[in-house]
Amino acid sequence: MQSPQAPAANKSTRRCDLKDTLLLHEYCYNTGMAAKKDMDEGSRPAVAAWRKSLFDDLLRGIRLRTSIFFRPELQAPWGIEMARECAIFHIVDYGACWLQVNGVGQPVHLSEGDFVVVTTGQRHALRDQVSTDAVDFFEFVKQSAAAKNGAVRVGGNGSLTKLVCGGMVFENHAGHPLLAILPPVLHVKRTEEGVRRLGLTTAHLRSELDGGGAGANEIVTRLADILLIQAVRDYFEQKPQTLDDGWLAAVQDPKIGQALAILHSHPHRPWTVPSLARRLAMSRSTFAERFKELVGEPPQRYFTRLRIHAAAARLRSGDDKLSAIAAAAGFESLAAFAKAFKKQIGETPGDYRKTGDRVRPPLR
Repeated sequence: MQSPQAPAANKSTRRCDLKDTLLLHEYCYNTGMAAKKDMDEGSRPAVAAWRKSLFDDLLRGIRLRTSIFFRPELQAPWGIEMARECAIFHIVDYGACWLQVNGVGQPVHLSEGDFVVVTTGQRHALRDQVSTDAVDFFEFVKQSAAAKNGAVRVGGNGSLTKLVCGGMVFENHAGHPLLAILPPVLHVKRTEEGVRRLGLTTAHLRSELDGGGAGANEIVTRLADILLIQAVRDYFEQKPQTLDDGWLAAVQDPKIGQALAILHSHPHRPWTVPSLARRLAMSRSTFAERFKELVGEPPQRYFTRLRIHAAAARLRSGDDKLSAIAAAAGFESLAAFAKAFKKQIGETPGDYRKTGDRVRPPLR
């Protein structure tokens, strides 16, 4: 993906470089002192301050455009499968089952109280036993007509399992940075603390689904925001020593973690591999190689996606001129911005402003 050219090295640019260097020194000093303070005060080993800043930024950006829920009541033998172009989650309200996601290793056993998110909605199946055949859930719903509160019954006369299933469409679905860093499956296992937090949210969700009062759809969508934030936060809080690669491992890296924090704090700046490597006191090749090894994609692609995401948010929420949005996103020209935006999102900025995200409704 093409990104804006770095400006020529004139006096203005040198002043900008000095400002950025001072910014980085101040940032590193402050985060280092914060981490040292945590350690000195005897708290459990604290992650670097930039890690929390990054997580706050990403969690703050979770906003769902729409959601829909079903409440399958399943009696053995039973099996359902589904796929959609959005995140799909399942809560085991009662009983147990097996989850198998296409292309993702071995089946996962889910127990009562477990919460799982298939982050990109790829085809997956839930069954009472791994060997049970599965029917297409959406086709079954069309034929049997779910109740207004999402209740639908599947299976035979055996042991009962109750699920709460939901589909969630992100704002800026095509270019949301969170979708690029999450694993295919988020599995939040039942814990005492989890049951307390998740139980409150799901109880409220059930109440809204059953009541169907004014504003119920909006409330349910905001509750879906909370459920997803809880799952993502639990993923972020995994023990870093268990991670060898991926975005979370990148955050732990002293250099790449700082790079990510700087990028997320200032996505509008026209970052390039040489300029960021210089600020981190790394060679260009070492920085690019290490970044790709840990994050899973080249730095320039990551930079550009952050800019496009910020621009998409402004297109959805305001009526600023395209040229102003392009400049704020760090692009030198409207033409460069339009080209990068279309490559990332699949349509021009003007069309996106008119139509927003176009994706099939979840779970329909």
